[in-house]
Amino acid sequence: MIPELPRINTPGWLAAIGHGDWSPGTPLPLKELLTESLYYPACGLNGTPVKFLAGNVLSFIYADYGVTKEDYLSNLNGHGPDSGFRGYHSIMQREIFREDIMPSGWKPLITPSRPRDIQRLPAQERLCRPFGHWSVWQKNADSKEVDSPNRFSFLYFAGEMSAIYQGLFCRLAIAPKILAIIQPGAMGGEWEGVTSDDSFFKEVVASNAAGMPEYLLYGGFGGGGYFDQPCWREYRGERLVQLPERYAGLWRINVPADTVIADPPYGPGR
Repeated sequence: MIPELPRINTPGWLAAIGHGDWSPGTPLPLKELLTESLYYPACGLNGTPVKFLAGNVLSFIYADYGVTKEDYLSNLNGHGPDSGFRGYHSIMQREIFREDIMPSGWKPLITPSRPRDIQRLPAQERLCRPFGHWSVWQKNADSKEVDSPNRFSFLYFAGEMSAIYQGLFCRLAIAPKILAIIQPGAMGGEWEGVTSDDSFFKEVVASNAAGMPEYLLYGGFGGGGYFDQPCWREYRGERLVQLPERYAGLWRINVPADTVIADPPYGPGR
């Protein structure tokens, strides 16, 4: 948890979840999961947002079409040093299906229009093996981390970031509290330049009736000043905090999404 953002008290729906009492078929508390959440697309298996923002956020929603169910579950429940969430144990795990999160026959309202994007998106989506998984994590009794929350929710989807955002946030007119953009496509697997101000993903995020997320967590590998300003113009300004991993900084939105701002001569998003 960081002091620059307020601590969130455990909501009733999260506190009520106990060991093994969330059986398949029980309706998913989707609106509760989306409210005050953090959305991290093109995430791979990176736990940085949970590591540093759990407590400021209690519902984490990840999406990446390049991760298999087998690799994800092995990382989540394995016994290696980078598996699971340090200091926590799961009290509930459940597979998520399409019918759990969206109506039958629902399709994204916004689709790519540029010829290159129209070609690349289906090619990448064909490589995806979709799955969804929800887990709730409880702090270990012997934990000495006084600032960490007692529990948090973690929802993971293998799917394309814009389609997931439309199917969850735009469809229900809820904006995540924080959007994490941390080196998307770092291994060459993303179909568009997500960090660009004219990216399709930004168009989707800006189309949400609830507005854009209040905060942007932006970073990546390397450094050299590249991540000193956020990628999207609506968040440019004073950095609230710099996390000690992946050059990830946090910025707060400062202008409406439809405000016209002159581009800088160089920098992120160009």
